[in-house]
Amino acid sequence: MEKKPDETRVFIDNRGNWFQDGIEIKHRLTYLYNNKLLDRDKEGRYYIDDGSCRLYVRVEDTPFVVKMLRKEGEDYYLTLNDETEEKLNLETLRINDENIPYTKVKNGKFSARFTRPAYYELMKYAVQEGEGFYIESNGQKHHLVKS
Repeated sequence: MEKKPDETRVFIDNRGNWFQDGIEIKHRLTYLYNNKLLDRDKEGRYYIDDGSCRLYVRVEDTPFVVKMLRKEGEDYYLTLNDETEEKLNLETLRINDENIPYTKVKNGKFSARFTRPAYYELMKYAVQEGEGFYIESNGQKHHLVKS
């Protein structure tokens, strides 16, 4: 039987930590498996489904967190909390009112929040122009837009 969204037993905090019934999931393989199963329904609700049932997941901010950023040539690469790495799409990079950067990950399906260390690494490549900042890649300026 499918659980309703208000009956969530699973929660992801703003640092990417998973909890079930109030207990943090610390087992690495369980944590990684849950991240792999994470999806969204048509209404935008998060859930995990292992084929036997669907459990809805309450997400405090974003389900994925950017743990590290590195520059290789003209490109930037993210390491996420699920231990995957992907190229940063500078077109989806935005900054909220609290100066926290976010980007789209997993082929644009999910948002990811930058941790403080990843943010500091990102800002090493930022260039100030007037009141704002941009990051250059492949000869193009990508302005850090507040959202």
